[in-house]
Amino acid sequence: MKNSFKIFTVVAVLGAILSSCTKTEVDKTVYIDSYVHSFLNKAGTPVYSVVHSAYSFTKLSSVTVTGTATAVKPLTDMSGDGFSFYLQPDSASYKPAVPAAESFTYNVTYDDNTATTKIDAVSKSLVPAQQVTATKGSTDITLTWKPVENSEAYKIRVYSTDLSSQVKTLIYESSFFVPKDATTDLSIPFSLISISSYLSTNLTFEVSAFIFETGQDTYEAVSVADTTKYFGV
Repeated sequence: MKNSFKIFTVVAVLGAILSSCTKTEVDKTVYIDSYVHSFLNKAGTPVYSVVHSAYSFTKLSSVTVTGTATAVKPLTDMSGDGFSFYLQPDSASYKPAVPAAESFTYNVTYDDNTATTKIDAVSKSLVPAQQVTATKGSTDITLTWKPVENSEAYKIRVYSTDLSSQVKTLIYESSFFVPKDATTDLSIPFSLISISSYLSTNLTFEVSAFIFETGQDTYEAVSVADTTKYFGV
């Protein structure tokens, strides 16, 4: 799944002879992704729902998705430019029961009124990481958590969090990484040099676990767990 991208267009001006025999093909490929997303609710219970996304390098006018057991739902044009569409479930859509395996059909309409359909399916899920703990040492903050069964990789994000408004400011994001040890506590140290200016704020440490569909561009399942700490100056 991709939430953002850049589009670059190169226009070549050809001579009259070359232009008469050259055709420019429009890339109308649509990239879709449906995956099971999970996190821990306020009671500490894992809850699950399905996220849908679609993007193209050719402008789209609308995208809807329907499942074998799910009614038609429209995706939202996230940036308003017609290239990236997304359906994030609201909080009420997340349930303790893992979603059943299901096939989803995307109905895509381009800006020129032509249309296409794409199909994706969900069948896997991940339990969010347990016992996420951030500990401040003399020179580092170490984030520790229990391994997530069946996870293929992790990603760590650190936010400065305003607890009153729940606004989070991203201050660190790791690349995908695969830990060498999948049976004991996992940990990653953060040098205080990179986040020292945020120590007097509430820091939220987020652990995301992934099962990939193809490469690291689309997902089968994503789980998220976090902990918020105030370390002081």
